[in-house]
Amino acid sequence: MKSWLERLVYCSAWVASLSAQASEMTFEWDWMLSAETVQQRETVFSQMTDNEHQESFNGLLDVQIGYQNWNAVVALKGNDLYYQSSNQLEDKSAEGELIVSELFWQSSIDIADIPLDLQLGKVRVDWGVGYGYRPLDIFTPYRRNPVGIQVEEGAGVASVSYFDDQGEWSLIYTDSSWTQQKGSELEEQGEQQGIGIRRYALVGDTEYQWVAYYDDVRQGLLGASVVTVLDTAWEFHGSAVYQSKYLSYQQPSITRYPVTLEKEENAYQALVGLTWANEIGSSVVVEYWYDSRAWSKNEWNNALTVATASYQQGFNHVNMVQHNMMFHWSLDPNAWTRWQWSKDLSWLSQFTPTFDVLYSPEDNGVIATQWLNYLLHDSGDSSVEMELPRVF
Repeated sequence: MKSWLERLVYCSAWVASLSAQASEMTFEWDWMLSAETVQQRETVFSQMTDNEHQESFNGLLDVQIGYQNWNAVVALKGNDLYYQSSNQLEDKSAEGELIVSELFWQSSIDIADIPLDLQLGKVRVDWGVGYGYRPLDIFTPYRRNPVGIQVEEGAGVASVSYFDDQGEWSLIYTDSSWTQQKGSELEEQGEQQGIGIRRYALVGDTEYQWVAYYDDVRQGLLGASVVTVLDTAWEFHGSAVYQSKYLSYQQPSITRYPVTLEKEENAYQALVGLTWANEIGSSVVVEYWYDSRAWSKNEWNNALTVATASYQQGFNHVNMVQHNMMFHWSLDPNAWTRWQWSKDLSWLSQFTPTFDVLYSPEDNGVIATQWLNYLLHDSGDSSVEMELPRVF
């Protein structure tokens, strides 16, 4: 059943659309095509009988619409427009999804000479400051750097904001159950409704933020972040979150019994990172983060020993392991003109390489992801890019 806030927003949107004929509306659109090939590997949780692989082709049309105080982002996603698998028993047909990523109304009013900004609807609200992981994205977190097409949805939001000389005060109510796409069991059970307050301030070269939030799942959350510029080349960022309750897959005390999704107490997440950039165009981000909700090294060792299918649920946590380290490197395309060997290769001026390495010090696990991005066309009004990602 839809909440009263969700019904109000969609009814208001319908009323607004009736009067739109006499007013100008703004449209911006993006489209994306994705070809994907996946080679499966054998694990202790799933045995492979042959060298299985899948190939698929997907598409996305994303439209942003503006009308007076209304804004919307609507996505038409085509899944498995082409699909082929080495498993002859597996067959998928093409399907389409129409997803309302955002639909909200925003305006401003004065109450007792105090200017306030209002926002009501389905909105992406993201307060995180990290690159590889963002603890303060507490409503509908982004999938960080997904390989392939991903549609990010907002939560139901009603917020009031006041701006002063240093920053912003916000009072916000959210309902994360407004998402249309089906998530994992952990994501579905973790949908929450809550209310909170946020303070953001910019003092000199440093941004500060703190959040106090209460919802029916976490039952209390406190968070803070800081971002500061150290000099012309270096930046530091960090954030931390404490929550009273959280959902986690718990391993039973009886061997080979399946894991169960349980509510646990007292969870901590923290992240620290440095960003370095030089005048040539290289940009490097190094981060470490900790998430107590993920399985510890001992829990993973036990899961690998037991090796029943349900123990794969540990991969569905926000972070698979508690301790994480990340290295990110990218090169600005203007950098190619600074080297003697590459300055005459004009096609390189549209080429952006990126490389990420995620390392787990607990088990020495490594995930490396490479992106090669090439700008095919850019007229100022439209652009076309081609991206080739690969996960090792």
